[in-house]
Amino acid sequence: MIVTRSAFLLRGMARFSTLVVALSLAGCSASPEPVWFPLNTGSSWEYAVTTDTDGVVKRDTQTVRVIGSGQFKGKPTFTRRSELKSNVGVEYLLQVSGDAITRIAQRTDLQDIPVADETPRTVMKLPLQLGGTWMATTVAYAVLRKTEFPRELKFGKILQMVYTVEAMDEKVDVPAGVFEHCARVEGRADLTIYADPVSGFRKTPIATTEWYCKGVGLVKLVRVESIETSFFSGGKIELALTDYKIK
Repeated sequence: MIVTRSAFLLRGMARFSTLVVALSLAGCSASPEPVWFPLNTGSSWEYAVTTDTDGVVKRDTQTVRVIGSGQFKGKPTFTRRSELKSNVGVEYLLQVSGDAITRIAQRTDLQDIPVADETPRTVMKLPLQLGGTWMATTVAYAVLRKTEFPRELKFGKILQMVYTVEAMDEKVDVPAGVFEHCARVEGRADLTIYADPVSGFRKTPIATTEWYCKGVGLVKLVRVESIETSFFSGGKIELALTDYKIK
């Protein structure tokens, strides 16, 4: 049965949300366990993306779809596809176990076949509960070099981020509606860079806040990378759910 956005709003209930900024799963015939991260094939989410980097604000649209399930190197997987309106799409292959959702491979539209991750990446620890923590690799999405090329720092520096479930009963207001009883996950990492000749090396905090709601998935994400030096500028990225369909 298809559950539309209007049906959810009429019933006045918030369902769970999905992890968007780079991960997507696909459903299977059996109902999947992670209610905070829906996996049903055919489900989709649309987000308004606002990026403020180096004083320039850009707006985009990101669509995430669960496109199917299958196997990768003999292991059962779920596939989610993420597309920015202004860029190529990326497909992520994930596994679900009793204690985690894990990404094991990915494929861009420029690649013929998925490429296995060197180390599986934890997307979410299960069950999602207050105080739960996990680690995962990430990159600085908003930090830009002012004079060097490529300007994006994300192409060369891998960070370890610690995620912690800080709340389980929050209210979130986004264009898709008002959602209650949502989980808030905080991610923290330190980026060490050569700021300038005066300051030398400096640790810059990278912070991500994500809100997940039961039966819906990710409804909002805020990424803050605050830095301003002679060599680098930081910024902020926000995703807000505008529409969704859960099958």
